[in-house]
Amino acid sequence: MTTADLSGSPAAPRPAAPALAMFVALLAGATCIGFSGVFVRFADVGPAAAGFWRMIFALPVLAAWMALERRRPVAGPVSAGAFWPIALAGLAFGFDVVLYNAALGFTTIANASLLGNLSPVVVVLGGWLLLGEKPTRRILGALTLALAGALMLVAPKLAGAGAGATSADGPFGDMLAVGAAVAYAGYILAIRRARASADAGRIALISSALCAAFCLVAALALGETIMPASLAGWLAVIALGLVSHALGQGLITLSLGSYGASAASLVMVWPALVSVLAAWAIFGEQPSPAQAFGGVAILAAVLLVRRG
Repeated sequence: MTTADLSGSPAAPRPAAPALAMFVALLAGATCIGFSGVFVRFADVGPAAAGFWRMIFALPVLAAWMALERRRPVAGPVSAGAFWPIALAGLAFGFDVVLYNAALGFTTIANASLLGNLSPVVVVLGGWLLLGEKPTRRILGALTLALAGALMLVAPKLAGAGAGATSADGPFGDMLAVGAAVAYAGYILAIRRARASADAGRIALISSALCAAFCLVAALALGETIMPASLAGWLAVIALGLVSHALGQGLITLSLGSYGASAASLVMVWPALVSVLAAWAIFGEQPSPAQAFGGVAILAAVLLVRRG
């Protein structure tokens, strides 16, 4: 599901490329991530297996990224203290990928992407409940708005979960998407901790390798189909790794080096919008008015959290 790690992006110097080119790179990277749900739908493997292939095909690109970082004098070996946050990040990202991919089998891409986009809100809520970090009034308003939006997305499922309803009509897929948002929030917090003592490329490579191992174990334990059975299935999992994971994250890292953290809100919101529009165009998943209002409320809440 999920967006590139913004907090793990290194503070790169401003490139000499034109601002328009960097803005196009930013939108292109976020768009690549937004198509992940579509690629999962075309992959003829299980949810965890799709996550495994996504990591496997992205690893060579991430290894090249780490190799470039190692050429800089500041890059050193990963300390023992940094390894555990990286390992936790890989595990959390594995849960995020598996839950998001599984949600796509029980709900619409729009619901899965919008509810899975609640991770910044979950981070703030977790800091408030677990760490005693009292939010501002703006953040409280954003939390209320996010809750209202989530209820608008889930309420039709709850109302239609009676006799004769199929698994796609129930709230189970939406709950999986919320679980993915919680897992991704844990990933963000772990990456922030790891970035204090390790380079972004190294963190991305190690955490993705650990995520691949977790997804493979999960796929075997769940008895999933692991090998794609068709050319379309192979192309889908390759696209997950190269387009959604490696290319999307790389373009966003490059563009944020020019735009800085002020562009983070756009990166958080744009992939969800791309997912909704792509699912509408490709699979005919037209959102209802309630879903549209709920989605707008969630995206507005994310923007408020990022700005607050």
